Amino acid sequence: MQVVKKKILTALIILGALALAAAVSLLAYNLLLNIGAPVPGTGEPSEDIGDISAYIHNNATEVRVPILMYHHFADDDLGHPGMVASGEQFASHLRALRDAGFTTISFNDLAAFVYDGAPLPERPVIITIDDGYLSTYEVAFPILKQYDMNATVFIIGVTHGMVYYKDTGHVLRWPRFNDEQALTMAASGHIFIESHSYDMHQHEPWELPENFRRGVLRKESESEEEYIKAFRYDFERSAAQIEALLGARPIVFSYPFGISNELSDGLLREMGVKATLKITQGVNIVSAGDPYSLMSMHRFNVPWDTAPEELLELILAS
Repeated sequence: MQVVKKKILTALIILGALALAAAVSLLAYNLLLNIGAPVPGTGEPSEDIGDISAYIHNNATEVRVPILMYHHFADDDLGHPGMVASGEQFASHLRALRDAGFTTISFNDLAAFVYDGAPLPERPVIITIDDGYLSTYEVAFPILKQYDMNATVFIIGVTHGMVYYKDTGHVLRWPRFNDEQALTMAASGHIFIESHSYDMHQHEPWELPENFRRGVLRKESESEEEYIKAFRYDFERSAAQIEALLGARPIVFSYPFGISNELSDGLLREMGVKATLKITQGVNIVSAGDPYSLMSMHRFNVPWDTAPEELLELILAS
């Protein structure tokens, strides 16, 4: 009996020693992970030895970024209230944003925050204008200069500066600004020009059925390889056009009709794009050190007759 007791006691001592050794090893491992490790976004050493997931969450650098979306500017909604704002309405929106403490930033500013930890204003906001209509130059641009704010404009390559839709003879619904006007706006620092595709923002009634593509989506008749080749070709045409005009490739892509697929964000990143935009509504949470927080970003569409108070409530409540 005594022999059995001694064996049991010896086994318990061994198990206790192993448990203690494991605990010490785990503590040492945690110390190595945390002591002297830089606090994200500061470069300063950490003295916290707490839970790693809580440490990362509590010290992450995040910023809320609402993005507004406009298209055309006119004195009447022209039967398209979801796409048109008047100059007076646009000016009232800018005043409301300014008075509420918002500062317009560019996507270059936002990318610098994510990739380099560059500082941002306390309340950043991004204004976007899609399609490259002439009214951007004639109406929105002077108002942006007046309030010392900026906006990012997304041009469709195949209709940039054009009066007609490709070679169809169909007159475009609203005219587009041209190269000279684009250069004037870009040189001011109040307008940044990015890509809305070269020819993937198609108007189905004016396309041959075999040529039509719905946004950037893959055609039913295409293999994945054929689709990737077509998508790359289209974006590279857009990038070459913008680089020839402004001296730099686009880093932002606004999805035509807000449509994307499981391949598009990855393909665009491979071609140097740092941010992509959709038309789903909501505020974006952008994190320093997380490039993927710039992909498939949300935007608030600003329809006709949106009051300044409504606009602020929309972006502050989200």
